[in-house]
Amino acid sequence: MDEMRKKIIIQEINSWKESRMLPEQYCNYLLALYGQGELPPSKSNETASKKNDIFFGVLIGTFFAFIVFLNYFTEITIRMQMLMTTISILVFGLAVRRLKGRKIIFQMALMGMVLSLLLLTVSLAEFMAPGKAGILYIFLFINCGLWILLGNKLKLLHFSIAGSLGALVTLYFLII
Repeated sequence: MDEMRKKIIIQEINSWKESRMLPEQYCNYLLALYGQGELPPSKSNETASKKNDIFFGVLIGTFFAFIVFLNYFTEITIRMQMLMTTISILVFGLAVRRLKGRKIIFQMALMGMVLSLLLLTVSLAEFMAPGKAGILYIFLFINCGLWILLGNKLKLLHFSIAGSLGALVTLYFLII
């Protein structure tokens, strides 16, 4: 068997082992069989990756908390708030693009991006039409639709549920 096929098979068995599709004993046996008795790759890369994920998670959470603090607890003008929130959407978008292969950290960056977009649209609605709830409801429905579309496209059920619940709550307050 050529080396490329062995690498592919070993990568597939490792992914089965990580996702627990097969018991660990079977995966170890198959890895030893296809690796011809060699030890599987060390766990040091996984440990470094987990440390990077924790670092990025803390960084994303801190950055989002800073944006919320900037929007709601400071006396800067609404235009400056909208500019900083727009910059945060771009930063989160770059993080989403960079972290696409990682599950949890990718979703955290995506949540930061859509929540920053929600903050921006609420600020924009208040800036465009102060005191008019109708404009705000339109922007909220657009955000909820975006969340539902993202949930369906990326197969993230929690985004679809959040968008649906957000639309229902917005509709409730629109009726009452």
